[in-house]
Amino acid sequence: MKKLLNNVSVSSILVALVGLVLLLMPSLTNKIIVYGIGIVLLVYGAGRILRYVTTRDAASAMANHDLSIGLICAVTGLFMLLYSSVVISILPFLFGLFLIFGGARSIQTAFDVRRFHGVHWVFHLVIGLVFAVAGIEAIRDPFSTASLLTRFVGLSLLLLGIYMFLSNRKVNELRSKYIYEEDIIDQDTVK
Repeated sequence: MKKLLNNVSVSSILVALVGLVLLLMPSLTNKIIVYGIGIVLLVYGAGRILRYVTTRDAASAMANHDLSIGLICAVTGLFMLLYSSVVISILPFLFGLFLIFGGARSIQTAFDVRRFHGVHWVFHLVIGLVFAVAGIEAIRDPFSTASLLTRFVGLSLLLLGIYMFLSNRKVNELRSKYIYEEDIIDQDTVK
């Protein structure tokens, strides 16, 4: 049990450190992530192409789509490596579209709740408008959004790591107190 609690402490510190790096160095982190994914896709794609070329079982190679999947992955990975700034700018655009979609759904939910005489429809409307505005802003200025998004994820991970560490310490403290009280109760019943 103690080993598990120590592992939780170590992992919470690692989560907090990753969050801190994302928070303090968002553009460098974005490039590292894009390059990492690009390299993985390129290697995976090359492996699938190689498997297609070297296999003797033509039916298996055709059924697995090794060549087409390999080409798509390799070209995508190469594109990510050569045009990392474009990829970084596309991600906030996609994130913005996702936020707009979520905002539109929340706005519809607000009007549906109002239609059925619900009392909290304004809450859904405000949330939907906030999501929609954030999505429009992400699409309008993707380069600053990429950095802001990375910082937000970094801050979230930093806070999560701190929370995990502190809650782990609290659980460990309560566990020790509980075990101590159980020992006292057991000693009283022996007497």
